[in-house]
Amino acid sequence: MKNTNLQITLPALTLLSIATTNVMANEDPKAIIQQAQYSELGDVLTVSQAQGRFAWLKKCYDGLLVELWEQMYDSRAIVPKEQKLNQLKALWLSNTKIAAGKAQYLTFANPDFSNPYDWYAGTSEAQACTTMPPEYRPIALKTTLLSRSYCENRSYDNDWEWIESVKVDTFEHTSGSKSHTMVSGKVLTLSANKTVSFTITPGNEDPTFPSYVAARVWIDWNHNGQFDANERVYRGASDQPFTFNVDVPNNVPEGITLMRVATDAGGGFDDACERIHYGEVEDYLVTVR
Repeated sequence: MKNTNLQITLPALTLLSIATTNVMANEDPKAIIQQAQYSELGDVLTVSQAQGRFAWLKKCYDGLLVELWEQMYDSRAIVPKEQKLNQLKALWLSNTKIAAGKAQYLTFANPDFSNPYDWYAGTSEAQACTTMPPEYRPIALKTTLLSRSYCENRSYDNDWEWIESVKVDTFEHTSGSKSHTMVSGKVLTLSANKTVSFTITPGNEDPTFPSYVAARVWIDWNHNGQFDANERVYRGASDQPFTFNVDVPNNVPEGITLMRVATDAGGGFDDACERIHYGEVEDYLVTVR
């Protein structure tokens, strides 16, 4: 494969930035990498969902896939559309990758890695086609990390309260007001059998009168795709930042799992899948070594 027009950089682990010559040709690759380090694309798929993503794009945006093929392959030969799509599928969803529990899939957003409209491509051919915002483009070719899908959760209202920042030892993620944030460009590494320090800072519309909110944190230690009752690692309520420690087990399986952080001025729930009222839910990719 001769790649002349498609610029691919490696910002963080398996996240690949795609910058076509007509979009980001003048961008500094290092700047692109930095932008993607803590992306909030909210698009972390399993292998089956990645397969569904390709099928959905083939149904709804086959022209876009053909355009990507033409950017990737420097070929003057006349190649039928179906052959181009099959080559992309073989490249991203080969039997070898699927057998290894890995697959690659496109994700879409603004060139600055933001997703202001919360638009996501489908994950099943059965899903109806939706209209991509005109300024959106394929900005990443991701490799699946999670072996299982997790329940969704978000707040009903995030205008007055949200999560301003989450700090775990030296790692820190700061964001604005959203009902749900998936921090997908960075894998948080925890050390087995060690104690790590957490600080969760709530955000408030009126900082001079901070809300009294509840905070909860879950980590799927056993990688079963669920937040079991014994996997809630913190529960508290305050009108100040939450500071606490978490003991990391020494028997966590290898691989990537999910950590969920939720703040709720409505009191919240011990069930990580129960939709919260006033606040935000943030999900983080975690590995234990």
